[in-house]
Amino acid sequence: MQKQEIAQLLSEWSDEFKESLSKSNSLCVALFNTDKELLFATPIMKFLLKGEPRASLINPTFDKLLSIKSDDSLIFEGFMTIGDYYSINSSIASHVFRKGDKLLIIGGADTAQLLDQNKSMQTLNHQINNLQRQLIKEKSTLETTLEQLNETNAELQQVNATKDKFFSIIAHDLRSPFNSIIGFSDLLVEQIKMKDVEGIEKYAQIIVESSNKAMDLLMNLMEWSRSQTGRMDYKPENLNIENFIHETVSLYDNIAGEKSITINRFLPHDVIVFADKAMINTVLRNLIANAIKFTKPGGEINISAVKQHNEVIVSVSDTGVGMSQDKLGKIFQLDQSCSTLGTNKEKGTGLGLILCKEFVEKHGGKIWVESKEDIGSTFYFTLPYKTE
Repeated sequence: MQKQEIAQLLSEWSDEFKESLSKSNSLCVALFNTDKELLFATPIMKFLLKGEPRASLINPTFDKLLSIKSDDSLIFEGFMTIGDYYSINSSIASHVFRKGDKLLIIGGADTAQLLDQNKSMQTLNHQINNLQRQLIKEKSTLETTLEQLNETNAELQQVNATKDKFFSIIAHDLRSPFNSIIGFSDLLVEQIKMKDVEGIEKYAQIIVESSNKAMDLLMNLMEWSRSQTGRMDYKPENLNIENFIHETVSLYDNIAGEKSITINRFLPHDVIVFADKAMINTVLRNLIANAIKFTKPGGEINISAVKQHNEVIVSVSDTGVGMSQDKLGKIFQLDQSCSTLGTNKEKGTGLGLILCKEFVEKHGGKIWVESKEDIGSTFYFTLPYKTE
C-alpha cells in the first residue's frame, strides 16, 4: 500500500482509527517531548512503561534516541525493549519518529515473532504434558514397588517367625534322643560295673537307636540348612530309576526286617529320569523311613514307579496308621508341628517331608499324599523323564 493510499485511508477513517487506537491492546504508541515527559500513551504502552516512563526505554535508551542524527523523521527502526531492570521485559517491533521537540514511538508485537513464540510454547506444552504423564507413570510404578516391598517385608517377617517356631521344635526334638543317650549311658556304666550282661546289651541297643535317630535328624537339618543358604548344588544327571530305587531300599531291608515288614518293589526297566542323585536319595530315604516307622509289624510297603507323558511318578505306600484330614493339610508346612509317634513310639519332627517337598519342587515336580486312618498312606512325587 502506497503512502498516498494510507493518507487517504487515514483521512476517510480518522474517527474510526482514533476509536480503535484508544482501545487497542496490540498497538503500542507513546509520545514524548525532548524533555523526556510522556505526553500520550495507548493502554498497552502505559502497561509496558513501568515506573518512570522515560527510564522504561531500556534498549535503545531515551538518551540514545535523542543522540541519533537523521535527515528523516524516522530515527529508529527495530526491536525496542521496554520495562525495567528487575522484571522480565517485553520487546516490540517499533518505529521511532522525531519532529521538533517531539518523539513518537509506534510499535507492536511482530507477527512472525509471535508465531515462533506460539510454536515454542506448543512444543514446551507438549513436553510438559509428556513429563506429566511420565511422572504419573513413575508415581504408579513407585506405589506398586512400595506395595511389593511392604508385601515382601510382611512375608519376611512371617518367614522369620515361622523359622523361629520351627527351630524351637527342632531343639525340642533333638533334646529327646540326646537325653536318652546320656541317661542310658550312665545306666550302661553302672551295668558294666555290676557285670550285668543282659542290661548292658539292652541299654546299648537303646543308645544305638537314639543315636541313629539323632543322626537322621541332624542329617536332615544339615541338608535343609544347605538348601536354605544356597550351598547345596543342584546337579541333575540321567538315572536309571529301577537301579537307583533298589540301591536306596537295600539300605532299609534290615531295619524293615526288625519289624517283620516286607518291602515290595514294582519298578519299570530302562526308565531314565533326569535328577539330582543326592536330593532324590534324601526324598526316598525319608519316605521309606517314615513308611517303616508308621507301619505295624508284619505289614507291607510298596514302592512303584510309572512313566506318564514326560514325567515319572514314584510312590511309596504303606499299610500303617494313616493320617487324619487335619494332619494331611499340615505335613508339608514349616510352621506346623504335626509329628506322630511311630508304631514303636518312634518320634519325628516332620523336617524330612519339608525337605522332600523342597527337593522335588527343585526338579520342577510336585509331591502329594493320600491317606486314611488305620489303613495307610501313599506318598507320590514326580520327576522329569529323561529331559536334559
